[in-house]
This record gives sequence, C-alpha cells and structure tokens, in this order.
Amino acid sequence: MKLLSCRPLSSIGGLAGLVFVCSVSVHPFGRVKQADAKRMKAEELPVPSDVKSLLGRSCVNCHSDQTTWPWYSYVAPVSWFVERDVRRGRDRLNLSQWPEYSLKRQERLLADIASVVKNREMPLPQYVLLHREAKLSDSELETVYRWARLERRRVKAASAISPRPENAMQRRVSQ
Repeated sequence: MKLLSCRPLSSIGGLAGLVFVCSVSVHPFGRVKQADAKRMKAEELPVPSDVKSLLGRSCVNCHSDQTTWPWYSYVAPVSWFVERDVRRGRDRLNLSQWPEYSLKRQERLLADIASVVKNREMPLPQYVLLHREAKLSDSELETVYRWARLERRRVKAASAISPRPENAMQRRVSQ
C-alpha cells in the first residue's frame, strides 16, 4: 500500500523535472543569445573613453549584441524575463548597429539617451538590483547626458549638410 502512494509522487516529480528541462529550451522572445559577429563591438564606438567606459558598464549588456549572460539567464522562467528585457533594449537601441542607423535615427536615439539618463530611467532598477556596478553616480549621469547632447548637435549638423544618410560618427573617425 505504501509503494502505491509513492508512485504518484515520483511520477509528479518526474513530470516536473521533464517540464523544467523542456522549459530551458523554450525561448518565447526568439534566439536573443545569438549575436551577430559581423556587427561593431561596443568598445569600437568612436566615443570619448570616459563615456565608453560608462556605456560598457551600464548599457552594453542590454543595448548591444555583446551581452554577458549570467547563469540565471539560462534557467527558465527567469531566462524569459532576462531575454525579454534584452530584446526590448536591443529593439530600442543596439549600439552594435550604430553605424547602420541613419543620421536622423541617431539624432533621435541620442535625444532619447539624454532624456532617460537625465530622468534616471536607465539603467533599469531591476538591472541595477542584480548588477550594482551598473549604477551611475550623479557625475556619471551628467557625463553621459552632456555627451549625448553634444553628439546629437554634431549629428544634427552633419545631417543638415550631408546629402546622403551617412553616419556622423563614422565620418568623424575617417577624417
């Protein structure tokens, strides 16, 4: 009689284990973890070194193809939330695609960067909770804000004189 009562529990445990193993291979937000190796690396962006360091510490994990995936990003259902946030971040701004963006889009993105940093909307609170090093101090926020505004002015000026939708940062590097 006791053996019969253990059998349903072991079946439930086995089923739960099977569901867990299968859920690890389910990616409701697509294959986010597969990066395009041909794209620019965030550290190759032609930005001042202090800004590059801040972007690398606080932005690149969600806003580039160079995400460092922590162990929990491979365990469902937590992985689904992490992948969703990274997918949303890349859809909004992907620093690895910066050279591919038109000048108008770069101008809008730089305005967005300035705005979300000034309003302390980025990095996301849930990200900073797990990645304390990503938290930006007031002076660091100001550094990114000033850079974004200055770069936006440059891009806007380049857009006004450029007959084709060339990337202002690329043109500045090649000069």
